[in-house]
Amino acid sequence: MLKLNDFKNNSNEDNLGIILFIIGIIFLLITTYTGLTKIGLWYDELYSIAFAQLPISDMLFIGPKDVHPILYYLIFKSFTKILTFLDIGVVGKIVSLIPIYLIGILSMTKVKKNFGYLTAGLFFLCITSMPQLMIYSVEVRMYSWGLFFVTASLIYSYEIIKNNSNLKNWAILTILTIGSAYTHYFSAVGSFSIYVLLFIYLFKNNKEQLKYWFLSAVISVIVFLPWTLIVLNQMATYESGYWINPITLNTLISYVYFVLSPATFFIQANELVSPTILGSIFLLMFLYLIYKVRDKFAIASIAAFIMVPIIGALLSLAVQPCFHHRFLIPSLGCLWLGFSILLAKMYENKKLFYIILCFILIIGVIGCVNFINIQTQDSTDTEIEMNSLNKVVGNGNVMIVDFFPIFFELRGYLLPNNHYLSFNEDIGMHVKEVINDPGIQSEIAGGSKVYYIDGGYENIDEVRAQGINLEEIGFNQPLKNNSFKIYKINI
Repeated sequence: MLKLNDFKNNSNEDNLGIILFIIGIIFLLITTYTGLTKIGLWYDELYSIAFAQLPISDMLFIGPKDVHPILYYLIFKSFTKILTFLDIGVVGKIVSLIPIYLIGILSMTKVKKNFGYLTAGLFFLCITSMPQLMIYSVEVRMYSWGLFFVTASLIYSYEIIKNNSNLKNWAILTILTIGSAYTHYFSAVGSFSIYVLLFIYLFKNNKEQLKYWFLSAVISVIVFLPWTLIVLNQMATYESGYWINPITLNTLISYVYFVLSPATFFIQANELVSPTILGSIFLLMFLYLIYKVRDKFAIASIAAFIMVPIIGALLSLAVQPCFHHRFLIPSLGCLWLGFSILLAKMYENKKLFYIILCFILIIGVIGCVNFINIQTQDSTDTEIEMNSLNKVVGNGNVMIVDFFPIFFELRGYLLPNNHYLSFNEDIGMHVKEVINDPGIQSEIAGGSKVYYIDGGYENIDEVRAQGINLEEIGFNQPLKNNSFKIYKINI
């Protein structure tokens, strides 16, 4: 780990690495402070928060119906039990930040040991400041955990290459791979890419180790088998269509600039990132470093990253669109480790090295300013919508919802402390039954109001056909992609 007397004992190159690591810490502290004080949440994050509040039995029942594996939600759940004194939105941000701190520890231990202080410092600086990574460090979703599992897998694959007979490293790689697969399907693809490249290396250079490769791969597959049937069911469920748009050339170009351009907005749905001058310069720098240095492990690391969007795009073209920009996040550690190794090897050409380093710092500072602005606006929007909802609806009322995700987010965070019921078919009939229910009648007699939430399925006519009088209630709704309407049922 980093020690105070390292400056005295190390070379200028090593000292620069330490300085860059410290700058990375500063970026991470800014991210942490902003993330924990500007609690802006959107549709998917609200889902995570609501899901983490469920009893374990309900999580295991509902989880297989989601489009992601369940490990992240279980991690989040465990922290809600520990940090009971904090707002659950803050807990969610903390859970997402933890993997970035873990990568910092790996940077100053394993990365420093194998590649030196300069690579370690560059790598941690990139992890904490490069485009999108600040945003996803506090996103209340599974992406930062996927980033940790895939990045750690790559680092331990190098440990395996260096230490042939160390079974401990194989065991750790296997555990990390299983964690990756149970966190996100495209972090599993990232791990798969690492295994493919590791197999190629061992086949060419150390066939004796292939038996451990096969054993690790088989164990990983066997442990993931219980979830395989669930994956197939999830695929069947979404065969008829998914919200992701078809992959086009513009989408592929957008992937490049998503990774290399400072983020000016948060991509929620099918928005594309336009080419930028900074992103184009960065791309040219990448290509130059690969051409000039040609370090095999660095290039393999970058290849492991590139394989993810290639596989995602091919699956999207062959089956149905299933790859989104944010699915790149878990494998970004591979890209930035490869880049850091290449740049560190350019240190002797100090003029070029410092030009590229200054460019990285500029990208990081611009991204940091944009990140703060995005988080501040999201926090304001969330606060406005929560306050408005609580003002017009309040507590202790009966809420009938026709769309489960809206039911989930209102009950879980935006508008808690109400009696919620959710139905996805025969809405008019169910609303009438609820109103006539003796228990609900008792609540109404006690002062409760009854509201119908239309989550976008346009069931209003069906409800009104039951002779139910609906009065639309206006409220401030700045949260993007979170459209629903509230109707008061006049009894």
